[in-house]
Amino acid sequence: MHPDSALGNNPIIWSATPTPFLEDGALDVPSLERLVEQHLGLGVTGLFLAGSCGEGPLMPNDQRLQLVRETRRLAGNRLALSVQVSDTSAARVRENILQAQEAGADYVIIAPPWIPRFINPGFARRYFTEPLEAAEVPVGLYLLPTPPECGLDLALWQELASDPRVEVIKDSTCSDDFLRGMMEVKTRRPELRIMVGYEFNVIPAAQAGYDGVVLGTGILVGGIIRRAWEAFASGDPTTAKSWQDRACAFMYDLFRPDLSAWLGGLKYALVREGLFSTEFMHPDYPITDEDRARIDAALEREREFIRPVG
Repeated sequence: MHPDSALGNNPIIWSATPTPFLEDGALDVPSLERLVEQHLGLGVTGLFLAGSCGEGPLMPNDQRLQLVRETRRLAGNRLALSVQVSDTSAARVRENILQAQEAGADYVIIAPPWIPRFINPGFARRYFTEPLEAAEVPVGLYLLPTPPECGLDLALWQELASDPRVEVIKDSTCSDDFLRGMMEVKTRRPELRIMVGYEFNVIPAAQAGYDGVVLGTGILVGGIIRRAWEAFASGDPTTAKSWQDRACAFMYDLFRPDLSAWLGGLKYALVREGLFSTEFMHPDYPITDEDRARIDAALEREREFIRPVG
């Protein structure tokens, strides 16, 4: 039984984790072991594997499955494992679901298709609903902003979230309308677990009644955001805001205020902390010496909270 099965009123803290690679692009298994222990030390309860931060869409399929298998082996049942299975069509999503289940996923997460120009309302409905028949584990939906012509509006997301096979929502829309819309579904389906995916402002989601977070920088800020959520839940919004502000300042130091250093800054920080062995990544997010100096200072400033004791 994975940790989220017995959380009670505690928040769900999932990390949309980056993936460690060797310089030749192979999966870095020793770093993956450090990744697992780092998350556990921060109080993270689950991992979201092969998402955008994890470079899942850019990996070969075999490597993505290796990532799931190795993470399951290293984590055992100490972390819930969700795997992004998004693709370009319902048929490909179905195939990804079957493979992720076989590799050990606890959840499969479907985000919108990678090629927006192919999407219209009919395609979108088929893309999300047809693969559900293949799912033997709970399904999650990843809510992202999409162009209006795609047809992925709030009404369709609410329809999809009402399916009993859907148990998890990651909401990264940053939309008050979507927040209220998902909570409307939750009033009819209280078992539905809704998590906010925007780590720069989790407090409105906590206030609305969301169940937790899925953090793209959770490998470092998971403990800080957990403190923010718990402070708000205990009736101390001032302390909650202080923790949130602290997390934001740290993340802006990693990524720059416009987020243009995103994955480059994160992977540099993880190498500096001895968690990853290389900064290899598939996309291109170059950083400067000025970035490195700023990140080094931020790591030192927040060391007490970004690295587990012991």
